[in-house]
Amino acid sequence: MAIETQTMNGAASPGRARERVAGGFVLVIMAAACVVFWVGIPAGGLWGLGELTNSSVTHFLTALVLVPGAMLLFAPVLFWLNGLYLRVTGVLERLDEDEQQSGWRRRVRGPLESMLVVSFVIEFVALVIWFLLFAENPSSQVI
Repeated sequence: MAIETQTMNGAASPGRARERVAGGFVLVIMAAACVVFWVGIPAGGLWGLGELTNSSVTHFLTALVLVPGAMLLFAPVLFWLNGLYLRVTGVLERLDEDEQQSGWRRRVRGPLESMLVVSFVIEFVALVIWFLLFAENPSSQVI
C-alpha cells in the first residue's frame, strides 16, 4: 500500500507530483522502445540486409539469425527502462521499507511485461490488416 504525503490542504506533495510526471515520461519512452523492439529492429534489419546482400536466400537466412540477435541485444535497454521506472516512481523504496517490516522479499515486475504483450498484439493486428487490405501482390522476383 502506497503512502502519500499530503500538504495541509489535502493535495499531494510536490515530490509525489514530480514522481508521477517522471514516471509518465519513462512510460512514454518505454512504449516507444517496445515499438522499436517489435517493428523497428526487424524492419531495420531486413532493410539493412537487403542493402548488403544481392541474393534473397542469403538475405532471409541471414535475417533469421541477425534480427533475433539484435532483439536480444536491445532487451537490456527495455529492462533498464523498467528498472528506471520503478526507481523514479519510488516503488523500489517502498518495497524495501515493506520488506524490512515484513521480513520477506516480493518479486517486482513493473509495466514492461504488459507493455510488451499489448504492443505485440497491436502491432500484429496492424500487420494482418495491412497484409489483407493494403499490401499489393508480390512481385515476380519474390516468387
